[in-house]
Amino acid sequence: MSVVLRLKAPLAARLDLEGLTPAALAGKAPAEVEAIALPHGGRSVALGELFAIRAGTEGRLVLEGGDARLDGVGAGLAAGEILVEGDVGAHAGRGMAGGVLRIGGHAGDELAAGLTGGRIEIDGNAGARAGAAPSGARRGMAGGVVLIRGHAGERAGERQRGGLILIEGDAGAEAATDMIAGTLAVGGRFAPGAGRGMKRGTLIARATPDLAEGFADTGTHDLVALRLIARRVPDLAGLIAAAVRARRLVGDRLQGGLGEVLVLEEGAASPA
Repeated sequence: MSVVLRLKAPLAARLDLEGLTPAALAGKAPAEVEAIALPHGGRSVALGELFAIRAGTEGRLVLEGGDARLDGVGAGLAAGEILVEGDVGAHAGRGMAGGVLRIGGHAGDELAAGLTGGRIEIDGNAGARAGAAPSGARRGMAGGVVLIRGHAGERAGERQRGGLILIEGDAGAEAATDMIAGTLAVGGRFAPGAGRGMKRGTLIARATPDLAEGFADTGTHDLVALRLIARRVPDLAGLIAAAVRARRLVGDRLQGGLGEVLVLEEGAASPA
């Protein structure tokens, strides 16, 4: 059974929705869905106590209205789609391997932590450590795409080792800390300390970031390779559309790193 959930009232405590996915609900009768137990504050409550439930589109789970106390939305998603018409709390999309999670509002800390595949889109802002390592893990996001149309908090892309994070607004302090691989692109500005401990991977920026110490300027380069990548990854196309060259910085050399920072330069040359 695919369902639409509507909160009956604002939550009085945090609610963990991890594992509540279209696949987990498939084949269940309405009474079985209503009886699903969820951690709510210090107790366990039935889904039907908190949500009005009705049938929805096959393969999709919809949350009508959001709440900043809704934690773990989309965590563990491997297929199908979850649509939230509002805000969510911490750990949204944690450990996702596939499928699509769309959030119409803001998200809390650790959005897409440990993501290995799939796609996450949020219309608002994300909290700290988007795409970072889940608590207790050594490595962060390893694949998939995260699109944040607002701003992101501190340490976005911390320990990232794959995939693409695109932040259309600003990125908070120390973005890409200890980054291993992957791409973090920012349409606004980076706060101070970006790239600290960066090993490899790519940062893309429209304005020169306030980088951590340890980055060397290697001059200005053309964007042929990046444009070829953007053809396969349309999310990047809008960010680099007017750019013809990029200033390239390499680091964090204080840590022996070979990560690259591409600062886009606009111009009138014809595209590759």
